[in-house]
Amino acid sequence: MPIVSVIIPSYNATDYIAQTLESVLAQTLTDIEVIVVDDGSTDNTRNIVADFANKDPRLMLVEQANQFAGVARNNGMSKAQGKYLYFLDADDYIETTTLEELVNAIEQHGADIAIAKSEGFDNTTGDTWTIDGALNGVDFDRPIAHAEYCDRLFQSFIGWPWDKLFRKEFIDKTALTFQPLRTTNDALFVFCALALAETIVCLDSVLFHHRTNNKNSLEGSRAKSWNNALCAIRAIGDRLSESTRGRACLNSYYRWILNYSLWTIESLPSAEADAYLTEIEPVIRAIPQNVELNLDPYENKLRELLDANRAKTISCAIALLRERDSVINEQMNLAHILEGERSQFESWRNESEKRLADIYGSHSYKLGNALLKPLSKVKDITGR
Repeated sequence: MPIVSVIIPSYNATDYIAQTLESVLAQTLTDIEVIVVDDGSTDNTRNIVADFANKDPRLMLVEQANQFAGVARNNGMSKAQGKYLYFLDADDYIETTTLEELVNAIEQHGADIAIAKSEGFDNTTGDTWTIDGALNGVDFDRPIAHAEYCDRLFQSFIGWPWDKLFRKEFIDKTALTFQPLRTTNDALFVFCALALAETIVCLDSVLFHHRTNNKNSLEGSRAKSWNNALCAIRAIGDRLSESTRGRACLNSYYRWILNYSLWTIESLPSAEADAYLTEIEPVIRAIPQNVELNLDPYENKLRELLDANRAKTISCAIALLRERDSVINEQMNLAHILEGERSQFESWRNESEKRLADIYGSHSYKLGNALLKPLSKVKDITGR
């Protein structure tokens, strides 16, 4: 049994997959398996991975039709034999000692999850920076019990998997999987794993390098699947509500909904942002009024947006009602005109029938009709 199963979903990653695989296969912890799940790539990604697999028996290539990263990770997880699970994106890379350091920490402290610092780098400019929000206000190099972080879970960590190592036995026990979504497919798995863990450990080392500004990454095209975030938010809330540990994280979750939704709205085009705001409103209105969220000014801003959006919605509804009323009034006016014309026609028809009846009943008509009858009989005899 390998110590770590490294699972990498890949899709059209020709430009980066080699660097990613080289960083994994060069690990100081050599007892690993690497499962690359190609998600229906249309470029040369599959061939590059196959070449690596031919040279290193620790690497397995799995192919599937394009179903996005969540399904690919689940597919790889179902084949994993390692004691620990690590999920890496196909355009990122890791330090040579990453897996060894994570395993040592998780075993030393008896944790379910180990988390380390990460660095972002711009694919175009090459600029780098430490991703501070991924480990916010936590202690390093000691076991952290669930009760110590549950009330700020969503404010201390980010819901991506590539800066975390998971104990496979723990994941199997919780039956957590990634959502089959185009984007935001990892939030349910990561946040709920943190919410259900007994103990975690955090490392004060930069071990991961996350690529940004990648034109092929779905991260840059969230507008096409903005509603996926709503699916994740609802699913996380449902899962947290099922257990005592999960419910202890709900206040942190409520606050995260506000913060994450603000970020989503500000990063989406206006039409998608308006649609998201409308869809998230009932979720936010359902947050219990008696909980103390300790919101900061940024998070409070969402309530202002909701009120403004509600006013906008009411205004649009009023405009539509006025437009509808205008059409109805026009139709009623037309019906009134037609009814008037119909009444006038009925009056004319009744008058005509009366006049015709008067003619038929008149003495002159009867006399004329009597005089014309002999002529009609002559015409019938002569045929003229």
